[in-house]
Amino acid sequence: MNRHILIVTIDTLRADYVSCYGRRAIGTANLDSFSASGVQFDEHLASVSATLTSHCALLTGCTPSVNGVNWNGVTTPRRRQTAAEIAVKAGYTTTAITSWGGFQNQQVYGFQNAHSAGGAAAEENRGDSTIRRVLEWLDAVDPGAPQMLWVHFIDPHTPNNCPPPFPQTYTGEVEFADQLIGQLVEGWDEKLGAENSLAVITADHGEHLNDHGFERGHGTLWMTNLWVPLFMRAPGLIAPGGNIAELTRQIDVLPTILDYCQLPMPHNMEGMSLRGLIEGTDRELGLVHTGQAIYKDTYTVTIRNREYSFHFGDQKSLAHVFDLKSDPGEEANLWDTKVTARHSAEHSLKDAQTT
Repeated sequence: MNRHILIVTIDTLRADYVSCYGRRAIGTANLDSFSASGVQFDEHLASVSATLTSHCALLTGCTPSVNGVNWNGVTTPRRRQTAAEIAVKAGYTTTAITSWGGFQNQQVYGFQNAHSAGGAAAEENRGDSTIRRVLEWLDAVDPGAPQMLWVHFIDPHTPNNCPPPFPQTYTGEVEFADQLIGQLVEGWDEKLGAENSLAVITADHGEHLNDHGFERGHGTLWMTNLWVPLFMRAPGLIAPGGNIAELTRQIDVLPTILDYCQLPMPHNMEGMSLRGLIEGTDRELGLVHTGQAIYKDTYTVTIRNREYSFHFGDQKSLAHVFDLKSDPGEEANLWDTKVTARHSAEHSLKDAQTT
């Protein structure tokens, strides 16, 4: 039987707020433990920092310009197969238990069974409600049939509404999400077995926390919005305790899942499998990341390698250049120009509405 597949996404989780990334003393013991049980990607970048769009990139292995879903609220059909559609053809039962109604507004994911409703602030979408649904699903699921489950926790998206004893702060929300991860992994392993599964934990995007002129929010292409955690675990296939230092991209996650689970790889997928990096047969790939925020009055495209980032704005002209080695926070612009790269975080405030 094919391995079960678990994909977990945590909304608005910056990599530098997970303690195993070494930037902060923060209580993420469960994420740290999961990382140690498999491989951690140290420089992993999302394609865009809008929730619907980011997940479509993750679940198609293609950037927004290729899959056709370029912002939240877009209702045009996407142009590439999804992880769920590929898995269904291979005999999987596919389920999505998510905590944001925006997923239901756009039928892009192709899961056979799905839950999503309400805004980011809706009580029904807080993590304790989401994990209850997951544990109920685990209680009823058939472990004898290959399962693909996608779980999305809306925490730590604004507004801060985590339960006591967690403080009503971004850090509190992250630590609450970490507790949920502990419950999920424990329940999954008990019912479906770690040794029978490939599990991935990542985030759709990061968050501004008083940087680049934004107090809170996302939707931009600054590194604080694009650098997210990525962990993969597959006992017997992926050795524990691995770290990948090279730059990797959100669009590379699905090809890696398909490779390890021996599922067919669509010929028109942009991303590439990271299995060679994980197993040491590939190195110094020099991958180039493209970030996109193109919708209505917002136009920004970024191109990054491990050394530099280039931001393109009005008339598709170069607006900013940053030396990421000496300036990882992208504060010192090396390109003197009047070109504007419009960044908008306004949509993330709309996501927080309950309806």
